[in-house]
Parts: sequence; structure tokens; C-alpha cells
Amino acid sequence: MQNKEFTKKAKSNFQISGITAPVVFIEALGTVKLAAIETNASLGLLDKKKAVKMTKACKEFIEGKHNSDFTIDIFQAGAGTSYNMNANEIIADLANVHPNDHVNMGQSTNDVIPTATRLAVLFSLPSLLSELAQTEKELGKIAKKHQKIIKVGRTHLQDAVPISLGQEFDSYREALKKSRIFIELMAESLQELAIGGTAVGTGLNAHPRYHSLMLKNLGKITGIKFHSAKNFTEIANNMNSFMNFSSALRSLATNLLNIIGDLKLMNMGPKAGLAEITLPAVQPGSSIMPGKVNPSIPEAVEMVCLQVLGNDKTIELACQKSHFELNVFCPIIMYNLLQSTSILSTGLKTLREKALYNLQINTKRIDELLNNSHCCATALAPHIGYDQTAEIVKKAKKNGSSIKEEVLKSKVLTEKEFDKIIKKSS
Repeated sequence: MQNKEFTKKAKSNFQISGITAPVVFIEALGTVKLAAIETNASLGLLDKKKAVKMTKACKEFIEGKHNSDFTIDIFQAGAGTSYNMNANEIIADLANVHPNDHVNMGQSTNDVIPTATRLAVLFSLPSLLSELAQTEKELGKIAKKHQKIIKVGRTHLQDAVPISLGQEFDSYREALKKSRIFIELMAESLQELAIGGTAVGTGLNAHPRYHSLMLKNLGKITGIKFHSAKNFTEIANNMNSFMNFSSALRSLATNLLNIIGDLKLMNMGPKAGLAEITLPAVQPGSSIMPGKVNPSIPEAVEMVCLQVLGNDKTIELACQKSHFELNVFCPIIMYNLLQSTSILSTGLKTLREKALYNLQINTKRIDELLNNSHCCATALAPHIGYDQTAEIVKKAKKNGSSIKEEVLKSKVLTEKEFDKIIKKSS
């Protein structure tokens, strides 16, 4: 334990939240160190015996065997020097080498931590995209299965015009698809690396070929295609690639809040609300009201979305704090970004498996609301004229009857003609 003086001081100084780095970040940071060892060894800057021992130690670090030694608080001295040195000292102690001279060779916290953050997000991305795609698919199944069910369409939370249940759910599917595409687009900038720029992007103390070999080795280790940043100093002081990715997560969270809001309203009841759908019951809804069932899963996912929106604001504010050649707030950016990605992944999975699966469509109630609504009137105007339609609506309101009943009573359309118009309107 000879090489851990920096880590000891950091642990003593930063006892703030008890929140430590996500495991995926530790894996990403170790991956950067492994690529650096391979790079420096191939450049002849590390002798083979040291490189072999360091590689073995680094792989153990990546595998999580020493996570109990990587416990520095996320609220720490800026830029993530404590994280970088914690990793350097763990690997150095295992390999019996120097943490700065050997493990940190050709590196600075200022290029290592943003690079590791990029890797960590990219490592987390496939899970989120997979959960999104599966949720889109499930919404698409519901849409296709119920495309012929006509219901009341609503605007301003008021009856508007008829729409099919399938159209509503297909709109939810399309919204998530657009969010997925936006996330994929924003993730592309995370493949741009300035590793080798060291402290301020000038490449001080790094071999001239270090950067190009790091891109090659990182690509080989991760299977991700990386490309070189055009301006290394810009990457060190500009955290906007993280903010832009977070904005895509914010967009997804906002879409989910809209979709979940609709599901809760359609589920409202069971007797005194819309009750067009019934969400699966997952647990009792009250400690005092027997038999009450709440939309527990949608509520939990709403909390996820609100947390993501808060994380996004934190990231935005942190990205505003770049001064000259460095933004020192990468640790808090990293933590919030990875938390958002993680909880959105598990939130989508939970929503799909415990709310969308086995969702019950209450066709009888949907028909009842449609028949009692005046939303069909707008669709009639092109066929019987605005004035006559308005007169039918007035009579329906006065008599407490449906639009269909008044149309058939007035004999302006047959039942078959009326039903055909309503079906076409959606």
C-alpha cells in the first residue's frame, strides 16, 4: 500500500455525500489506463516486465476486483484528479510501479477523465437503446391490435373528434422512436477523443504518436470506432458534447412524462373516471382504503423522468463553468449523465414489463364514452352541413342523447352511413 498517499488524502478531504463513482465509470477509466499501457509499451517507453505486470493489474481493476478501494466521493476537487490518481495508485500498488511515472505516463486528469466519461456513456448506451426499441415494439403491438377501436379524441382535455386507440398508441411509439434516433445522433460526438492532449490540449509530456495509438488501442479494446478531435483544447474546456447528450435524455424523459400522463388519465377510475384502460395491478394502493389500486408503475417511472430533468439542469450549469483551458466539473457531469442513462434504461424496462404487458383495453367503456360524446359532430359537417350539424348537437345536449341518436331521429343519415363516416374520420 505504498503508492496510495494521494487517495488517502482525497478520502479524508471529501467525505461529503457517500456517493461514489458508478461501476461503469471505473471500468471505463481502467480501459483508458489499459490502452495507455499498451500504447506506451509499443512506443518503447515502458519495459516489457513492467508492462506485463501493469496490464495484469489493470485488467483486475477493469473487472471490478478492486472497487472497494475506489470509493472517493463524487463531490471532490475539480476535474477528477482524485479519481485519476486513485486508479493510478491502485494499479501501481498491484504492479509495484510508480503511479505518476508509469501508470499516468503521457496523461493528465484533464484528458483522462473526459475520455473515461465518454467511454462510460458509450458502454451504457446499448442497454438504453435496447430498452427503448423493445418499448417501441410493445407500443406498436398495442397500436396494431387495437387499430379499429374508435374512441373519443381529446384536445385541451375536452372531447374533440374521434380517433382510433391504435392511432393514439402509435403516436406514443413514434415519439419514443424519435427520442431514440436523437440519442443515437447526440452519442456520435462522444466518439471524438482528445486523449494525449494532456493538461491543456497541447500534448505536453505525451509522445507525438501517443494520441493516434491510443485511438487505435481503445478501439481494439472496446470495439467502438473513435476519431480524433480537431481541437484538443476545445475538448478540455468545452463540455457541450455531454450537455447535448443529456438534452437527448431530457427529450426522452419529457416524451415519457407525456405518455405516462395519458396512461394514467385513461386508467383513471375505476368507476368514476375515464377507465378506458386498466393498468395491471402490482400492489395495494392504500394503507387505509381497502381494494384501492394505484398506477404505481407509471408513478415510479415519472419519478425517474423528473430525476433525469434535474440531472440535465445540473449538467447544463456545470457546463457553463469552463474557465480558460479547463472545465473542472467533469465528475458531477459524469455522475449525473450515467445515472440518467441507467435509470431511464431500468425505468423503460419496468414500464414495459409491469404496465404495458397485460394492459387491458376496456372496449365497452370506450364505446360508452364515444356514444355519449358529441365529438362525432365535426366529422358530420362535410356531409350534412355545418348548420344542420350544429342543430343536432343542440338537440343532443338538450335531450341528453347521443349524436347518433339525434342523427337517426332526424333521418339525415342511415345508421350505416353514420358509422361509415365516423370510422373514416379516425
